[in-house]
Amino acid sequence: MAKLTIERSTHTNRRFFENLEDDTSLEMVLIPGGSFEMGAAENEAESNDDELPQHLVTVPTFFMGRYPVTQAQWQVVASFPKIDIELSPDPANFKGDDRPVERVNWHEAVEFCQRLSVKTGRNYRLPSEA
Repeated sequence: MAKLTIERSTHTNRRFFENLEDDTSLEMVLIPGGSFEMGAAENEAESNDDELPQHLVTVPTFFMGRYPVTQAQWQVVASFPKIDIELSPDPANFKGDDRPVERVNWHEAVEFCQRLSVKTGRNYRLPSEA
């Protein structure tokens, strides 16, 4: 069995709040960049061909939303001008302004990011697999 090593360190997190309207904002936190091996090693048991070859991936520093997008946040951004597709302002089954939005597909999430980008002048997008 491989030995597990846990490293602990203390850092100050960096964040900012993207104001959407008077009382609604997105909390964004800094994710430090770095490099890692992605995929399976050639001799790894139970690996799939689509996990090969293992390769080095470098991810730049970026900001990511600290919490899932809430229904209140979604409603504000859904009211911004359309880029490619219409967005339902209320796609959730489990209602509540502070509850996460659900029943949103990939295309709608991309539209959300595009509208947010146009409104704020910052580049918002969905995270990649890396």
